[in-house]
Amino acid sequence: MNNERVIFSNTVESLYRRTLDGDLPPELRARLKTLGLDLDAPLLAAYPHAVWVQCLDETGRALYPDRPLDEARRQLARRMIEGYAQTVMGAAVLAMARVLGPMRSLGRMTHNFRSGNNFTETRLTAVGPAAADLWFNEPEATEGFVEGVLEEGLHRIGVRGLLITRTRQGPESCTYRVQWDDPSAH
Repeated sequence: MNNERVIFSNTVESLYRRTLDGDLPPELRARLKTLGLDLDAPLLAAYPHAVWVQCLDETGRALYPDRPLDEARRQLARRMIEGYAQTVMGAAVLAMARVLGPMRSLGRMTHNFRSGNNFTETRLTAVGPAAADLWFNEPEATEGFVEGVLEEGLHRIGVRGLLITRTRQGPESCTYRVQWDDPSAH
């Protein structure tokens, strides 16, 4: 059995084809192609995680040159969710998340992320009616990306007063404290 971490094409499509395509200068497209992501050809079914990370970093440095790399990745993640929302699957996931609400949606993060890769694991611990700790097996190499996904995804389902803080436990995992305004408390 192959245990290689991969990113599925729908994730690549959501970021690179649906939202960034017009923003990518020819030099960056050429660099991405040398790294293994040819945006002028049909997308592969999946890409090695290492290729994804290199492409994210190259794209982040090119499009957000004045920002730290984790902030650039965070912005790219937000753009990816923008593109994901334009897909049939993304629209359905976000519609269901609106119905479920933030806490139950956070509890489904392993399932949600697994539609875009083959490796994400999460554990949710509620710490209050509008606060939770969400552990991810997010590698340090993509620091900031999950944070951007959470921010944009929760924003798109109507969560207000969002505050996310990240605590890294080691090179392969971190926990996000996710807090939001609880409308039932008003």
